[in-house]
Amino acid sequence: MLKLHELKVASVEKNTPETVVVTLDLPDALKHEFEYKQGQHLTLCKTIEGEDLRRSYSICSGVAEAKLQVAIRRVEGGRFSTFANENLLAGEILNVMAPAGHFYVDLDPLSERTYVAFAAGSGITPIMSIIKTTLAAEPNARFMLFYGNRSKLSTIFINELAFLKNQYMERFTYWHFLSQEDLEIDFFKGRLDAGKVKDILGKIVPADQIDHAFVCGPDAMIDAVVGTLVGAGLSGDKIHFEKFLSEGQKAVAPKRAADTSSLTAMTLIIDGDEVNMNASKDVAVLDAALDMGLDVPFACKGGVCCTCRAKVLEGTVEMVLNQGLEPEEVAAGYVLTCQSFVTSDKAVLSFDE
Repeated sequence: MLKLHELKVASVEKNTPETVVVTLDLPDALKHEFEYKQGQHLTLCKTIEGEDLRRSYSICSGVAEAKLQVAIRRVEGGRFSTFANENLLAGEILNVMAPAGHFYVDLDPLSERTYVAFAAGSGITPIMSIIKTTLAAEPNARFMLFYGNRSKLSTIFINELAFLKNQYMERFTYWHFLSQEDLEIDFFKGRLDAGKVKDILGKIVPADQIDHAFVCGPDAMIDAVVGTLVGAGLSGDKIHFEKFLSEGQKAVAPKRAADTSSLTAMTLIIDGDEVNMNASKDVAVLDAALDMGLDVPFACKGGVCCTCRAKVLEGTVEMVLNQGLEPEEVAAGYVLTCQSFVTSDKAVLSFDE
C-alpha cells in the first residue's frame, strides 16, 4: 500500500507566471522507495487552514537526472495549487506518496522507435519526463512533440524544450500551437483538435511511422487526438493517454447499474491487517473506509490517479468510473475504490496487492 513519507522541499522555481517547479530532497533511505518510471506521478499532502489536502502531480524530471521534480500549475479556486505557487518555500516539509501510474512504455536501448506526443497546457508535465527519459535511454529513438497552449507566456517548459532541441538536434523536434495569439502561419493557430491532428498526420508524420503515441491534456483534447489516431489506423496498443482532474474539478460518473441501500459485510486488508465492517452498498468502498477512520491511500477521488487501487478477493463490486486502470488490471480484479460499490452481501478487498 502506498504510504506517506516526509520530504523536504529543496527548491521552488517559477516556470510561468502561473506555474512552479518543485524539487524534492530525497534522503538516501528513501531513494529506492521513490524510484520512478517516466510519466508517473506523486501524491502531495499538506494541511492547509486545518484541512488535509491531497493532490496528484506528474513528475517532470527525467529518470537519468537523478532528481525528483513536479510542476504545479495554479488553477482558479485551487487551494493546493495556489498555496504551492504563492506560499510554498524551500525547506518546508510535504507528505508524499511513492510514485504511481502507468503512463509509460518500457524502454529498449537497442530500439530505433519513433515516438509522438500530443500535449496541451499542463499535460506537458508527464510528457516532459517521458521525452527526457526516452531520448537518454534510447540513443536511436526519434521523438516529436505537438504542444498546444493559450499563449507563449503560458507555455510551461518553453526554455527547457529549446534546450532539449539543442541537445538532441537530430532526434527531437517540436511544434507549438497557440489558441490566443496571432501567428503568421495558420497551421500553428488554434487548439489541438481533430482537424489539426489530421493535418499533422498528413503533413509531418504518417500514422504508420509512429511506434508509440502519448497524449495528455483536457478530456476533449484527448478524445479528439485519440479518435483521430485510431481513425488513421494506429492500433490501440500504440496509443497511451492520461486523463487528470484539475483541482476542484469533479469527475462525472455514469449511473450505477444497481442501486440498493442494504448493507454488506466488507473486509478490507490494509498492511496485512484485516478490518471488518458493515457498510452500505450505496457508499463507495473508499468513503466507507475513511468513515471508519482507516488509513487508506487516496488522492483525486475521481477515478483517475489510481492511488486508491485495491483488488477484489471475494464478492462482487461495481466500478462506475475508471480513467486510470489498464484493461488487464481490471480483468485481474483491481478496482478504484473511490468509484466502486459492493453489490454482494459479503466482500473482501485488499489494498496490499
